[in-house]
Amino acid sequence: MQIYIVPTYDCNLNCDNCYSKKYLGDFPDYLSWKNFIKLFNLFRDKYKNFAFIGGEPTRWKFINESILFLNNKNKNVSIFTNGTVPLKVIPNNLIINGGNIFNSKLKNVIIENLSFYKENKTNIRLRFNIDENFDESRIKEAVVLSSLYAKSVSLSMLYPIKYSKQLGKIIFDFSTQLVSESIPVKISRATPFCLFSQEQRAFLIENCKLKGTCSLPTNSLVVNPDGQTIQPCVELKMKHNISELSKTSPINLFREEINNIKSNRKAECSDCHFLTNGECLGGCLSYIDKFNTALEKELICF
Repeated sequence: MQIYIVPTYDCNLNCDNCYSKKYLGDFPDYLSWKNFIKLFNLFRDKYKNFAFIGGEPTRWKFINESILFLNNKNKNVSIFTNGTVPLKVIPNNLIINGGNIFNSKLKNVIIENLSFYKENKTNIRLRFNIDENFDESRIKEAVVLSSLYAKSVSLSMLYPIKYSKQLGKIIFDFSTQLVSESIPVKISRATPFCLFSQEQRAFLIENCKLKGTCSLPTNSLVVNPDGQTIQPCVELKMKHNISELSKTSPINLFREEINNIKSNRKAECSDCHFLTNGECLGGCLSYIDKFNTALEKELICF
């Protein structure tokens, strides 16, 4: 089980389609150290794994102190970062947005930081968000960088995005090249099975943990920068007060709302045999949230 702490939704970059933008207005302030300690005391017996996400968590002035604190408490610490701001204290796991490496203005500083982390034997995972512009030359560069610096790679479709067999081919081609280099790769989000041929799908399920369904609700939990509101996933804007956990589990707290989303699929999915067999729900649930009208206007569901 893992708890995700968002110390800030602020970021030093302005990446397209980033979920943090829609939350920054609701949470303009950073997590205080006092609230961080309160969160630790609340969850110390329930969670072994603590992750910091954002926004950009390295902008939080207490990020290094918090890693050291949690390590001293025998907790596993993961940091999700764009890789532009170096950490002084090394976490157990470092998940870096690999897409920023293709930005000529950011590439050198990110590679410099990657080299530093590798020298310190950091467990580095590069995360690549895939869209239809992820061409063969980009795949080759990403494979080279992954072989140099990463112990593993995670892939995800960049949402919102239109349905495309070409997108499935990009994910498949990238994955096969990573596997051929013996680089562990995981497709990290629920992904529509209809993007792939039967052969592609079988390979990705066996080698890259492809899944068509989201596991929510689970015992993972996201805590916002106010230290008071929680949600099941950074993409799902279902805010509850943290005090409600004294009466029920995260699974029960969010179950009804998540089931409502699961029933809100587009008509295109209704006759799909992957859906009727319970293998696929049409993609990441966060992007078929009928309550998120801004995204709903842009999204073409699968």
